[in-house]
Amino acid sequence: MDGELWNTVYRIVLRLARRWPDPAARRGCPDDYAVWDIVLLWVWTALWNQPLVTTVKQLTDPKVRRSLKILGFHLPKRVPHETTIRRRSQRDDYAAFLAAVDQALLGELQARCDRLLIDSTPLPVPHVSKDRDATWGHHRQRGYRWHTLISRDRIVLLQQVEGANVHELTVAPQLIERAGRMGLRPRFVVGDDGYDSEPLHRCVRDQLHARMIAPLNDRGGKRTMRRTPLRRWLNRHWKDRAVARSYRQRPEIERMYSEFKGHRLGLYALPPWVRHLPAVRRWVWLKQVLYHAKVLLRRRKKVA
Repeated sequence: MDGELWNTVYRIVLRLARRWPDPAARRGCPDDYAVWDIVLLWVWTALWNQPLVTTVKQLTDPKVRRSLKILGFHLPKRVPHETTIRRRSQRDDYAAFLAAVDQALLGELQARCDRLLIDSTPLPVPHVSKDRDATWGHHRQRGYRWHTLISRDRIVLLQQVEGANVHELTVAPQLIERAGRMGLRPRFVVGDDGYDSEPLHRCVRDQLHARMIAPLNDRGGKRTMRRTPLRRWLNRHWKDRAVARSYRQRPEIERMYSEFKGHRLGLYALPPWVRHLPAVRRWVWLKQVLYHAKVLLRRRKKVA
């Protein structure tokens, strides 16, 4: 399974590399390694949940490379120094190529976007961590929070990592606006009671021309709804067949999180070598690419 998962990503990276435009020559310090070489090494690091220095040591060892090739792994031909990999991953071309890999996977997956699901999950770090970007959030957990907007067949369409103290209702409108710019036009957007907010209902209506479905959360107040007409509409139509069927799909996002936090992807917590917000966002993005490749591989096996 590991070899098939890696080779799936490897083939997509090489396919994109063939038509990727040649970078402009950088005066005084030309690039010795292509951007896809850098991306492949980061994906390998995320696949095995190991530090980058371990990846470099593995893939430069002739005995290890020979053993991996016997097992069927396609390996990058050249491995730069660790500092080169880290430095190159901070450039725009790295982010652009990784985004192209994820978009290629999304194009093959053909997500079903008539209903969207929104939620967030914690990415904890130890209480004694010296990470200054990690903050305290819900349930006395310190770390970060991963906010996602997915299709009803568990494909991650949009995601954003913030500190654990950033509320869901702060990030949700940003995801909805980005979804509107992507041209998504679902019928419903489904969330838990933490997303019950009239401004969010209006954002979903204005940006996506859809309805927000979230259990009403009075937050200790009295349910009058005089000034929240969209929440009032939802309260009246909560038992309608279309609304009830849509809300029954909300556990799909929890199943997706369970897969991310399983043994293969290992996103139940952040490892000790992933600290500070830029590194956390890069790590989660790599895990997302591997997850989409895993879903694609599973679908191909089902068809076969």
